[in-house]
Parts: sequence; structure tokens; C-alpha cells
Amino acid sequence: MKRLLVVLIIAAVVANFYMGAGTAHAQDEKNCLACHGKPDLVKTGPDGGKISLYVSEKAVAAAAHRYIDCTTCHTADPHKVETPLSKLSLAQKCGTCHQYQYKLHLESIHGQQLAVGNPDVATCVDCHSPYQDPHSVIRVLEHNAPAYKKNISETCAKCHGNQELMQNYGIVEKVYESYMRSFHGRAMQLGTYEIAQLDKATCTNCHGVHDIKSVDDPSSPVGGLDSLAQTCEKCHTGAGVEFARGFLGHKEASPTNIPAVHYTEIFFTIFMFSVLGFGALVVVVALFRFSVNKWRE
Repeated sequence: MKRLLVVLIIAAVVANFYMGAGTAHAQDEKNCLACHGKPDLVKTGPDGGKISLYVSEKAVAAAAHRYIDCTTCHTADPHKVETPLSKLSLAQKCGTCHQYQYKLHLESIHGQQLAVGNPDVATCVDCHSPYQDPHSVIRVLEHNAPAYKKNISETCAKCHGNQELMQNYGIVEKVYESYMRSFHGRAMQLGTYEIAQLDKATCTNCHGVHDIKSVDDPSSPVGGLDSLAQTCEKCHTGAGVEFARGFLGHKEASPTNIPAVHYTEIFFTIFMFSVLGFGALVVVVALFRFSVNKWRE
């Protein structure tokens, strides 16, 4: 039985390799790409501006929805659909199929802000398409997908690494930089193989996926020490509140934020430079003594 299973797995891998060896073609039953595949296809909007109607066949052929016909999303009469689509209308359209994920997103901090018309928040295509284009949404398990485990921190950093944007919401912490300096970030970055990176903690492990809440929300996985401790315990069994209390989060250690870490860092910085300085002095004195002895000879 085991041998049969191994043979079937090998056969599936080989078949997938050869089937994917050729050029993939998107399903286009209505031949939409005959027109929309032309880069110069545009229409004039209500304000007189030009709206591009170009859709890259190459991007669609590599997308997760390449086997779904255009009219599934654009309706049977696509020329009557309002363009350009807004972030809200795009999320609603995705939600017609991905109902569970859409419901979670509606309850998240991103979804709540999207509902009131905030254009800055992340929605489906921001996290699932490398080009923020609904026609190039990639499956999560593809290694180059923005939502693949090793790429999540960079995807979140598109917004949370933008200091000008974050300052508009009172977020002054350098989220991406602080994560990459942390043990989790370094472990993710230094992982030799992608499979070894899948068990490392990244943004979604602590904050959630489609249901991300504000850190000030009591229902957030990081909303308070008790919640943070429970989140840490998912990976660190028996971590407890004291373990969570030592977590810096995305803030720098300072005299007011975990002062023990702040002063320990200062001590070891001074100690390190003192040792290096003393070592350099010893080398200089030894070289000077060696030179003097040679000169005397």
C-alpha cells in the first residue's frame, strides 16, 4: 500500500511538471482578451480622464483564477460594469466566492476602515497580488506569492513600512525594521530552505490573517498582556505572562519601555567597545615596542 502511494505521488509530480512545462493559457470563453489584451485600450471616464482597460494575458495565465472565465467576475454584460473598480467593490466581488474570508475582513481593522471609505487600508489585491492587480492574484502556496509565509513581512511593509502613511494614523514605530531585527525576523531571513521558514513567526502569526484587529482592541491577539501571552503560547508552550512581558513588540527599549533591556544594551555596548579599544591599544603598543626593538638593532 505504501509503495503504491509513493508511486502515485511520484506520478502526480511528474505529470504536474510536464503539464506545466508549456505555456499556460487563461480561460477566455468570450474572447475578451482579443481587445483587452491590447496595451493601448482605454476609455474616457466621467471626469474626462483616461482609464486603461488593458489586461495582461501573461499575468492572467499565471494567476490563481486562470481557469475561471472573465464573466464570472465581470458579469455576463461586462461593458455595463462601472469602471474603474474601487477597493470596496473589488473586496465585495472577491467576497461573492470567498465568503468566509470576506466576513472576517469586514470585522477587521482594515475592513472597518474600508467600509467608511478609507482608501489607504489593505484589501484582497493588496495582499494577494504582487502588482495590486486583481488579474494577477497568486495562490498563497506559490513561493513568490505576497501572502506566502516568507514574503508576508515584506507585503505588510508596503504600508506599515511607509513612515509618511503610518504617521497619519499615529503609528511611529518602525514595524518592519523592528521585526527584521528580532529573533523571529532573523530566523526567517537566515532560513536556508523555504520549508524551514514555514514554522517561523511572522506578522499573521501574532496579528491574525483576514481578521486583523487594532492593537488597542481588547479582542486582538496582542491586545494586552494576557492576550499576548496566549498568542506566544501557541508556539512557546507554557510561556505565560512573564514571558510576554519581556517582549518589546515593535518599540525600541528605552528608560520608560522595559528599562532593564535598555540599560543592559547600553552596558554591553560600552563593554564591547571597551574590550575592542583595549585590544587595539595592546596591538598598537606591541607594534610600537617591536618597531623600537628593530630600530635599536
